[in-house]
Amino acid sequence: MKNTMDYMVGNTAVQIINTGKRIKIINVEKEKRKRRMIRSALIGLTTAAITVGSCFYVVTMQNTETMLDRQVYSLQGEIDELQKENSRLQKENENRELDYDEIMERARELGMRFPTKAQVFTYHFGKSTAVRVH
Repeated sequence: MKNTMDYMVGNTAVQIINTGKRIKIINVEKEKRKRRMIRSALIGLTTAAITVGSCFYVVTMQNTETMLDRQVYSLQGEIDELQKENSRLQKENENRELDYDEIMERARELGMRFPTKAQVFTYHFGKSTAVRVH
């Protein structure tokens, strides 16, 4: 059983604690100062831990932002290339849509000689998969 008694010795407050096995004598003022120092040390350590954690978080976010900026830059380049390819394919498609009579009419307007439709033979071919040996 724990028994606590408070005394004043001169100007010093003393607390005597009897735990049954031991008797402790505690200077109350020193104990208060020690608790304040421990509390302030814990607050300081907690503040430091939060500060370090937030610094790591900021650095991580900065690295993520940098990586995303690089991806955006490379994707913007791909978008530009795809737009160029799209415009090229659209021009090819427009050229395919012109029929022979329109081409012949435009050539005559420019003063060019152009073969008649009976003189032109068109054909389509695909890429060869054969291996050439030199």
